Amino acid sequence: MAPFLRYTLIIALLLTTILASAEAKTGTTKVVTTLPVLQDYVNQIGRQHVTVTSLISGLENSHSYALKPSDILAVRQADIFITIGAGLEGWAEQLVQNAQNPSLEVVVTSKGISLLRDSGVTHATEGTHVHGNPHIWLDPENAKSMVRQITTRLIKVDRDNRHDYLANQAEYLRTLDTLQADMKRRVKMLPDRRFISHHPAWPYFARRFGFKIVGNIIEQPGAEPSAKHLSTLTQRMKRAGIKVIVSEPQLNQKIPRILADETGARVVTLTALPGALPGTNTYTDMLLFNVSTLIETLNP
Repeated sequence: MAPFLRYTLIIALLLTTILASAEAKTGTTKVVTTLPVLQDYVNQIGRQHVTVTSLISGLENSHSYALKPSDILAVRQADIFITIGAGLEGWAEQLVQNAQNPSLEVVVTSKGISLLRDSGVTHATEGTHVHGNPHIWLDPENAKSMVRQITTRLIKVDRDNRHDYLANQAEYLRTLDTLQADMKRRVKMLPDRRFISHHPAWPYFARRFGFKIVGNIIEQPGAEPSAKHLSTLTQRMKRAGIKVIVSEPQLNQKIPRILADETGARVVTLTALPGALPGTNTYTDMLLFNVSTLIETLNP
């Protein structure tokens, strides 16, 4: 075969491969999520039928996230855009407006879930609420509601694969039920389930699994604690014998370490987002890691 013909054949084969790959990708539902936890839910339900990306990684802070031009392009090309809502992603609405995608399906997964106030009082949501705690996914019962909403919207966009979505959802919900029951059983055996949290991400988690949050170092996102608040917290920990402080990898570790030095408590790093720590790549991995690590730290 002449060199020219051989090169022409190679190029043709390459183009065929590229076009086949592009066609395969076009056949999937394109989903963009704000957080990696939502990305994992979509992957669990959609599997081979979806192409999903998260705007925020496990080590980024959703409260202070700065939008990039690539985010606008991603949402402009997406079929579905999925958020937590409840005031967590204050930039999401503007992103949807800038994307100018009239066929975009927007899913606000906090819809229908009762939000906890930081004081522990609940109220029903009606869309986005900035006065309730938005970290709803750390309770697997809330996660199940979020997963069902995602499944419903995937079916709306891609009805041909309805049976796969429903089967995957049923399997995943069973996994969450089994994991939740096992973790609650393990926590119940702890004699002391109290801790101080670095910032108020954990009330849903604590309520579901039976832990007790005695106080928060940071009371409002983006605000540093006052000296008076830290002094009060230190005295409370000493009086009550609180031995554990829960921090997160996205936050400055200096203040928890100072508080630990003052009180003799141990600082343990958990994560509210999958992928932020080794062994937490999925939502179920993250839950298991958080509960297991906290149990180990709280055990006398």
